[in-house]
Amino acid sequence: MITFELLSPGKYLPATYFQDVATGTERTEIEIGPGDGGFLFESAALAPKTVFVGLEIRRTWAENLIADPKRPPNALVYNQDGRWLCPHLLADESVDAFHLYFPDPWWKKRHHKRRLVTEEFAAALLRCLKPGAGAFVITDVPPLYSAIEEQLIATGLTRVDWTRNTDSPAQSSYERKYRCQGRFLYSGRFEKSR
Repeated sequence: MITFELLSPGKYLPATYFQDVATGTERTEIEIGPGDGGFLFESAALAPKTVFVGLEIRRTWAENLIADPKRPPNALVYNQDGRWLCPHLLADESVDAFHLYFPDPWWKKRHHKRRLVTEEFAAALLRCLKPGAGAFVITDVPPLYSAIEEQLIATGLTRVDWTRNTDSPAQSSYERKYRCQGRFLYSGRFEKSR
């Protein structure tokens, strides 16, 4: 049971919290902003021993994903702001991967305060990732990718070349759409050292 003690500084969910909710799983991967659930659901179906957690800030979208009859039992969805949940509730070295696909449609300067990958958020990713684990990033906006890359590297993560196989069924709806349009996608894996 979760108690209000969690709201005290330094108190986090148990490291295996999501694995305990999705019984029979051994790994935890978190997608910030799963949108229509394309990546989340396909990934969960392909890897039944991994719990895939979707943190969706838009309530209606989260409710739709939760109620979707195609949602695999190892795909959990929460109506939460990942910018807040990651720094304040996730335990140290408890996450096997973070997925940040097409984050931040806010590339204009006046919207920078709404960005997902801030110094605080990047520090939370580093703290929460298990050694050798990583954060996967894809966007179609070059300056945004550069800003995310710079922030994650400054925090202590190492960029590793990575591009998703274009035949993979586990893609976000934006990724699938933009690939069909022939857009160039900027992607990388940012790894925590072992």
